[in-house]
Amino acid sequence: MRLIESFCKENSIFYKKNESLAKYTTLRIGGKAEIITFPDEEKIQALLMVIKNEGIPYYVIGGGSNLLVSDKGFRGVIINTKKMESIRVDGLNLIVSGGAKLGKVIAVLVKKGLSGMEGLVGIPGSVGGAIKGNAGSFGYEIKDCLKELEIIDKDLKIKILKKQDINFKYRSSGLSEEYIIKTAKFNLIKDDGQGFKRMKNFLEKKTKTQPLRDRSAGCVFKNPDGNSAGYLIDKAGLKGLRVGDIVVSSIHANYFINVGRGKASDFLRLMEIVKEKVFKIFSIELQPEIKLLGGSF
Repeated sequence: MRLIESFCKENSIFYKKNESLAKYTTLRIGGKAEIITFPDEEKIQALLMVIKNEGIPYYVIGGGSNLLVSDKGFRGVIINTKKMESIRVDGLNLIVSGGAKLGKVIAVLVKKGLSGMEGLVGIPGSVGGAIKGNAGSFGYEIKDCLKELEIIDKDLKIKILKKQDINFKYRSSGLSEEYIIKTAKFNLIKDDGQGFKRMKNFLEKKTKTQPLRDRSAGCVFKNPDGNSAGYLIDKAGLKGLRVGDIVVSSIHANYFINVGRGKASDFLRLMEIVKEKVFKIFSIELQPEIKLLGGSF
């Protein structure tokens, strides 16, 4: 790790050693990373080259949603994209860095009188993470108005991917975990004058039906074909089920809430119990939407 530290110092990249990852996830769960770095768009590619040349494991974190970090942390380098936050509007085009917060982007678009993404309001995390998981709600998906991506591929080369080059599916882009989204370009439409109202209505509905103010990672399981994971968990009588300080939300059963000093091991145990119960009652096997990071849980 000394070479990584030296590189960061020489290139004015902020970093921290033995840093708890809990504060960088929406769940507020996770052990320590050996080192966490905060490069900007201009320096991330060079940093990746050093990391790969040294053969050091790494993982990229944006807003930290949809992520469960092991209690034992992560042995390697965490790359946090929070300094990759540029947002630029050019006519009907939006050019935004992968690390920009999705909520902030939507607020900018509404102020600029542009429509097409307001249904994504209330979804936590970064634009890059939202694209990787093809985030969506209220009939909107982030792929709908995406035009192209500028990525760093697994060979650390800069590439442009057009929307048609990406295999978007439900809650998936098919993009390799090794791909890092530098910038994304979206094509919006002029607001019909109702954009702010729609966004406000969507957010009010989400506030009533999802535990937005609680510490969660978002939806834990993917919705099975033709069904809702939250509905199945609710009908299985599992709302309020608790393991340690992790609880199935009473507002939306597909959200697990950290109500205190929650542990990743407890979260996983609760996932197992819920999966087993739903399968026993409905013969449907729930598949995780949340991603796992780190060593043994």
